[in-house]
Amino acid sequence: MIVDDIVTIDGPTSSGKNSVGFLLAQKLGYNYIDTGMIYRAGCFQMLRENVDPQDLEKILHIYNTLDVKFENNGAWKMFLDGEDLTDKLHTPEISKLVPIVAAIPKVREIMKTFQRNIGDKGKIVMGGRDIGSEIFPDAQFKFFLTASVEERANRRYKQLVEKDPNIKYEDVLKDMQERDNQDTTREASPLRVPDDALVIDNSNLTIEQTVDEMLKKIKNYA
Repeated sequence: MIVDDIVTIDGPTSSGKNSVGFLLAQKLGYNYIDTGMIYRAGCFQMLRENVDPQDLEKILHIYNTLDVKFENNGAWKMFLDGEDLTDKLHTPEISKLVPIVAAIPKVREIMKTFQRNIGDKGKIVMGGRDIGSEIFPDAQFKFFLTASVEERANRRYKQLVEKDPNIKYEDVLKDMQERDNQDTTREASPLRVPDDALVIDNSNLTIEQTVDEMLKKIKNYA
């Protein structure tokens, strides 16, 4: 059955899913859910509790009991146990831990149920890496955002250097190449272009231009 009030946005790291997804949701009157931030919230909790990445039981407990909420009023925010973590989830420590945890099949099963429960409320734009392929494969509007790895690394570098002037672009690029490899080769729900998804390379597009491309497809079916 085609789901017509859920829009899925997949793509690799720093392909613009979050900024694009939030703006698109605003224009549609929908709520935006960044699923990558949910994974990161779990990793934040793991680091806070000193959980070993090999301790499957504790990891599963954390993801089974995550209490996350989203706010879409004017600015996109995410809360864990009532604490605003929006600007705390892109530390190097979390970024290194996320692909390890995201590759655990049982974690992805937990997240699949979690994400579907959110989407069942309807009027959702959901961004991630397996949303159109695994979570909502029957969504009517599916998009896959991409950009050159150099451009994506430059975007992430600009974000990180504001917090740490010692960050080097070359290191960010290397980390991004490694993350791309981990995402596309993992056994559980690897990153791939969903069937029937519109692929948009936004290497040379602004956020607004990218959203305009997406709205063209949506309005053609409206």
